[in-house]
Amino acid sequence: MASGRGRGNPWDTPEWWFVRGEAMLVRQVIGAGATALGYANYADKKGEYYRAFFELSVGLERFAKLILVIDYALSNQGRMPDENVVRKFGHNVKELLDAVEAVEQTRAFTLRHSRPKDAVPVAIVDNLDAFADAKRGRYANFTAIGNPNDDQHEPIKRWWDEVAEQILKERYYGKPSQERIEAKARMVGAMLSGFAIVQHTTETREHMTDAETASLRTGQSGLVQKWARYHTLTVVRWLAEVHREISHSAVYNAGLDAFFGSWEYFDSYRVDNDFLKSRKVWPLD
Repeated sequence: MASGRGRGNPWDTPEWWFVRGEAMLVRQVIGAGATALGYANYADKKGEYYRAFFELSVGLERFAKLILVIDYALSNQGRMPDENVVRKFGHNVKELLDAVEAVEQTRAFTLRHSRPKDAVPVAIVDNLDAFADAKRGRYANFTAIGNPNDDQHEPIKRWWDEVAEQILKERYYGKPSQERIEAKARMVGAMLSGFAIVQHTTETREHMTDAETASLRTGQSGLVQKWARYHTLTVVRWLAEVHREISHSAVYNAGLDAFFGSWEYFDSYRVDNDFLKSRKVWPLD
């Protein structure tokens, strides 16, 4: 195993084990979160929204911090940051991603895939950033118990209003998909009218009491599942690109064996757009 100008076998580098462990953790929680987005819906899978928010907010935060740790070591003659330094990185997902982008620009990396800044990925990051904030996200339900009319921070409603509606604006309204989904909904409604009893609420807490409306929402949800997962993974792919560049530099230019091979855990996220759109289960085996 090549190790640049380092101390030899990475196994003999104590820090390597912890970097490896963090990379394994990040790879799995991001993949599980992306997978959950592809299952989340208004009916029996609303809990998948929360699962996705938890795992993706944690995964993006820790992925960014892993990159910032490498940057710190490179800027400090190989010295690793202590706990106080890492704490100062904070928990704000958006600020952490901005810090990674600053590292990318400062070190002049040439990436195959840059940070996505279209409306949907920006809304996704904003929502995950809000969820990472205890009051605005993770504990929003508890916060609202004493004031149930204030649901501005309810994570699923916000996600639908800001992420899903943007996806539908780009992929559904006025597009052939709207015609197809509405035609199917009318057919389902005609077939089940008088037979089916429907009692569901949408992600924004609107009541659905007929099969046509529920079928329409199901069709919309299918689009949101696919494209929310895809746009989320484009953010992950960018982080994987930055991580590969900076970890390679740390190992092969600075001889920091602690980061050897950590990029391998994220290479499967560096695939092309077609694969990101079609693959439903992450991470790749």
